[in-house]
Amino acid sequence: MHFVVEDRFGRDVEAFTEGFEIHDHQIYESSGSMFGGSRLIRMTEKGHASVLADDGESFFGEGLTVLGGRIYRLTWTEHEVFVYDLAGKRERVMANPGHEGWGLTNDGSRLIFDDGGASLYFADPRNFAILHSVPVRAGKEPVERLNELEWVNGKIYANVFETRKILRLDPVSGCVEAEADLSNLWDRMTPAERATIATDENNVLNGIAYDTPQKLFYLTGKDWPMVFTGHFIEN
Repeated sequence: MHFVVEDRFGRDVEAFTEGFEIHDHQIYESSGSMFGGSRLIRMTEKGHASVLADDGESFFGEGLTVLGGRIYRLTWTEHEVFVYDLAGKRERVMANPGHEGWGLTNDGSRLIFDDGGASLYFADPRNFAILHSVPVRAGKEPVERLNELEWVNGKIYANVFETRKILRLDPVSGCVEAEADLSNLWDRMTPAERATIATDENNVLNGIAYDTPQKLFYLTGKDWPMVFTGHFIEN
Protein backbone atom coordinates (compact mmCIF):
# COMPACT_ATOMS: atom_id res chain seq x y z
CA MET A 1 0.00 0.00 0.00
CA HIS A 2 1.05 3.62 -0.22
CA PHE A 3 -0.08 6.91 1.30
CA VAL A 4 -1.63 9.66 -0.82
CA VAL A 5 -1.23 13.08 0.78
CA GLU A 6 -4.29 15.29 0.49
CA ASP A 7 -3.27 18.22 2.67
CA ARG A 8 -1.04 19.34 5.52
CA PHE A 9 -1.29 21.92 8.27
CA GLY A 10 0.99 23.47 10.84
CA ARG A 11 0.48 23.15 14.58
CA ASP A 12 0.91 25.86 17.17
CA VAL A 13 2.17 23.55 19.95
CA GLU A 14 4.85 21.03 19.02
CA ALA A 15 5.23 17.75 20.91
CA PHE A 16 7.41 14.66 21.10
CA THR A 17 4.49 12.62 19.79
CA GLU A 18 3.92 9.20 21.36
CA GLY A 19 0.13 8.85 21.21
CA PHE A 20 -2.16 10.36 18.57
CA GLU A 21 -5.91 9.83 18.17
CA ILE A 22 -9.03 11.62 16.95
CA HIS A 23 -12.21 11.68 19.00
CA ASP A 24 -15.23 13.84 18.20
CA HIS A 25 -13.25 15.96 15.70
CA GLN A 26 -10.50 16.69 18.23
CA ILE A 27 -6.98 15.25 18.16
CA TYR A 28 -5.78 13.94 21.51
CA GLU A 29 -2.03 13.58 21.84
CA SER A 30 0.43 12.26 24.42
CA SER A 31 3.99 13.54 24.38
CA GLY A 32 7.13 12.06 25.88
CA SER A 33 9.27 14.07 28.27
CA MET A 34 11.71 15.40 25.69
CA PHE A 35 11.72 18.89 24.18
CA GLY A 36 8.91 20.19 26.37
CA GLY A 37 8.00 17.47 28.84
CA SER A 38 5.24 14.87 29.11
CA ARG A 39 2.03 16.60 28.16
CA LEU A 40 -1.54 15.67 27.29
CA ILE A 41 -2.65 17.85 24.39
CA ARG A 42 -5.96 18.44 22.63
CA MET A 43 -5.73 19.87 19.13
CA THR A 44 -8.27 20.82 16.48
CA GLU A 45 -8.05 19.22 13.05
CA LYS A 46 -6.40 22.45 11.87
CA GLY A 47 -3.58 22.49 14.41
CA HIS A 48 -4.81 24.80 17.18
CA ALA A 49 -3.71 23.12 20.39
CA SER A 50 -4.26 23.41 24.11
CA VAL A 51 -2.34 21.60 26.85
CA LEU A 52 -4.74 19.66 29.09
CA ALA A 53 -2.06 18.33 31.46
CA ASP A 54 1.66 19.06 31.83
CA ASP A 55 3.62 16.56 33.93
CA GLY A 56 7.09 17.75 33.00
CA GLU A 57 9.77 15.16 33.68
CA SER A 58 7.79 13.17 36.27
CA PHE A 59 7.19 10.36 33.76
CA PHE A 60 7.63 9.61 30.05
CA GLY A 61 4.24 9.77 28.35
CA GLU A 62 3.56 7.15 25.69
CA GLY A 63 0.61 5.76 23.72
CA LEU A 64 -2.91 7.13 24.11
CA THR A 65 -6.43 6.07 23.17
CA VAL A 66 -10.01 7.17 23.90
CA LEU A 67 -12.53 4.53 24.99
CA GLY A 68 -15.88 4.96 26.68
CA GLY A 69 -15.45 8.69 27.12
CA ARG A 70 -12.11 8.27 28.91
CA ILE A 71 -8.53 8.89 27.83
CA TYR A 72 -6.13 6.02 28.52
CA ARG A 73 -2.43 6.86 28.49
CA LEU A 74 0.62 4.65 28.85
CA THR A 75 3.92 5.49 30.48
CA TRP A 76 7.16 4.14 29.07
CA THR A 77 9.08 2.50 31.92
CA GLU A 78 7.10 3.64 34.95
CA HIS A 79 4.63 0.70 34.54
CA GLU A 80 1.60 2.92 35.07
CA VAL A 81 -1.48 3.60 32.93
CA PHE A 82 -3.32 6.85 33.57
CA VAL A 83 -7.05 7.33 32.99
CA TYR A 84 -8.39 10.86 32.39
CA ASP A 85 -11.69 12.45 31.55
CA LEU A 86 -11.88 14.25 28.22
CA ALA A 87 -10.93 17.54 29.89
CA GLY A 88 -7.61 16.04 31.00
CA LYS A 89 -8.45 15.49 34.68
CA ARG A 90 -6.70 12.36 35.95
CA GLU A 91 -9.22 9.98 37.51
CA ARG A 92 -7.24 6.85 38.35
CA VAL A 93 -4.04 4.88 37.77
CA MET A 94 -3.66 1.25 36.71
CA ALA A 95 -0.56 -0.95 36.87
CA ASN A 96 1.18 -2.32 33.78
CA PRO A 97 3.57 -4.83 35.39
CA GLY A 98 6.11 -6.62 33.27
CA HIS A 99 5.85 -4.49 30.14
CA GLU A 100 7.09 -1.18 28.83
CA GLY A 101 4.41 1.07 27.37
CA TRP A 102 4.77 2.05 23.70
CA GLY A 103 1.71 2.28 21.44
CA LEU A 104 -1.95 2.09 22.52
CA THR A 105 -5.29 1.76 20.71
CA ASN A 106 -8.63 -0.01 21.28
CA ASP A 107 -11.16 -2.14 19.43
CA GLY A 108 -14.22 -0.66 21.11
CA SER A 109 -14.06 -2.88 24.19
CA ARG A 110 -10.42 -3.82 24.86
CA LEU A 111 -7.22 -1.81 25.09
CA ILE A 112 -4.50 -2.96 22.68
CA PHE A 113 -0.87 -2.05 23.31
CA ASP A 114 2.68 -2.96 22.37
CA ASP A 115 5.94 -2.81 24.31
CA GLY A 116 8.51 -2.38 21.56
CA GLY A 117 8.66 -6.10 20.87
CA ALA A 118 6.89 -8.27 18.30
CA SER A 119 3.53 -8.75 20.05
CA LEU A 120 0.19 -7.04 20.49
CA TYR A 121 -1.36 -7.26 23.97
CA PHE A 122 -5.09 -7.05 24.65
CA ALA A 123 -5.95 -5.62 28.07
CA ASP A 124 -9.06 -5.04 30.17
CA PRO A 125 -9.79 -1.28 30.44
CA ARG A 126 -11.05 -1.76 34.01
CA ASN A 127 -7.75 -2.89 35.48
CA PHE A 128 -5.30 -3.37 32.57
CA ALA A 129 -5.21 -7.14 33.13
CA ILE A 130 -3.79 -8.74 29.99
CA LEU A 131 -6.45 -10.91 28.36
CA HIS A 132 -4.25 -12.39 25.63
CA SER A 133 -1.45 -11.55 23.23
CA VAL A 134 -0.82 -12.04 19.51
CA PRO A 135 2.65 -12.36 17.93
CA VAL A 136 3.20 -10.10 14.94
CA ARG A 137 4.79 -11.74 11.89
CA ALA A 138 5.72 -10.89 8.32
CA GLY A 139 5.61 -14.36 6.85
CA LYS A 140 7.52 -16.40 9.42
CA GLU A 141 9.64 -13.49 10.67
CA PRO A 142 8.74 -11.60 13.86
CA VAL A 143 8.23 -7.86 13.45
CA GLU A 144 9.70 -5.94 16.37
CA ARG A 145 9.79 -2.30 17.46
CA LEU A 146 6.12 -1.70 16.87
CA ASN A 147 5.29 1.75 18.16
CA GLU A 148 2.25 4.03 17.79
CA LEU A 149 -0.97 2.13 16.95
CA GLU A 150 -4.35 2.96 15.42
CA TRP A 151 -7.44 0.74 15.05
CA VAL A 152 -9.15 1.34 11.69
CA ASN A 153 -12.06 -0.73 10.37
CA GLY A 154 -11.01 -3.91 12.13
CA LYS A 155 -7.31 -3.59 11.32
CA ILE A 156 -4.36 -2.10 13.20
CA TYR A 157 -2.02 0.42 11.61
CA ALA A 158 1.39 0.56 13.31
CA ASN A 159 4.50 2.70 13.11
CA VAL A 160 7.77 0.78 13.17
CA PHE A 161 10.17 2.68 15.41
CA GLU A 162 13.04 4.52 13.70
CA THR A 163 11.76 3.69 10.21
CA ARG A 164 9.55 5.40 7.67
CA LYS A 165 7.25 2.37 7.59
CA ILE A 166 3.63 2.00 8.58
CA LEU A 167 2.19 -1.53 8.66
CA ARG A 168 -1.37 -2.77 8.45
CA LEU A 169 -1.86 -5.74 10.78
CA ASP A 170 -4.57 -8.34 11.22
CA PRO A 171 -5.33 -8.19 14.97
CA VAL A 172 -6.49 -11.82 15.08
CA SER A 173 -3.56 -13.54 13.35
CA GLY A 174 -0.94 -10.82 13.90
CA CYS A 175 0.03 -11.09 10.23
CA VAL A 176 1.35 -8.07 8.35
CA GLU A 177 -1.12 -7.52 5.51
CA ALA A 178 0.50 -4.47 3.92
CA GLU A 179 3.41 -2.09 4.33
CA ALA A 180 3.78 1.55 3.27
CA ASP A 181 6.94 3.61 2.87
CA LEU A 182 6.13 7.15 4.02
CA SER A 183 9.19 8.82 2.47
CA ASN A 184 6.80 10.90 0.36
CA LEU A 185 6.01 12.94 3.49
CA TRP A 186 9.58 14.26 3.45
CA ASP A 187 9.00 15.32 -0.17
CA ARG A 188 6.16 17.53 1.06
CA MET A 189 8.33 19.28 3.63
CA THR A 190 10.23 22.48 2.95
CA PRO A 191 14.04 22.30 3.07
CA ALA A 192 13.92 24.19 6.37
CA GLU A 193 11.45 21.69 7.86
CA ARG A 194 13.55 18.73 6.76
CA ALA A 195 16.64 20.36 8.25
CA THR A 196 14.84 21.01 11.55
CA ILE A 197 13.64 17.41 11.84
CA ALA A 198 17.09 16.11 10.90
CA THR A 199 18.73 17.95 13.82
CA ASP A 200 17.80 15.06 16.14
CA GLU A 201 17.64 11.37 15.25
CA ASN A 202 14.73 10.95 17.66
CA ASN A 203 12.42 13.03 15.44
CA VAL A 204 10.97 9.99 13.69
CA LEU A 205 7.62 9.30 12.10
CA ASN A 206 5.27 8.36 14.96
CA GLY A 207 1.66 9.41 14.87
CA ILE A 208 -1.38 7.80 13.22
CA ALA A 209 -4.90 9.09 13.80
CA TYR A 210 -8.03 8.25 11.82
CA ASP A 211 -11.15 10.37 11.47
CA THR A 212 -13.92 7.84 10.81
CA PRO A 213 -16.61 10.27 9.52
CA GLN A 214 -14.16 11.82 7.07
CA LYS A 215 -12.41 8.49 6.34
CA LEU A 216 -9.17 10.45 6.61
CA PHE A 217 -5.80 9.61 8.16
CA TYR A 218 -3.71 12.16 10.07
CA LEU A 219 0.05 11.44 10.26
CA THR A 220 2.84 13.20 12.13
CA GLY A 221 6.16 12.59 13.86
CA LYS A 222 8.04 13.38 17.04
CA ASP A 223 8.57 17.12 17.34
CA TRP A 224 7.28 17.69 13.81
CA PRO A 225 5.82 21.14 13.18
CA MET A 226 3.14 19.78 10.82
CA VAL A 227 0.48 17.13 10.36
CA PHE A 228 -0.32 15.44 7.04
CA THR A 229 -3.74 14.18 5.98
CA GLY A 230 -4.59 11.62 3.33
CA HIS A 231 -5.46 8.03 2.52
CA PHE A 232 -3.75 4.67 2.28
CA ILE A 233 -4.46 2.93 -1.01
CA GLU A 234 -3.40 -0.45 -2.35
CA ASN A 235 -0.49 -0.56 -4.78
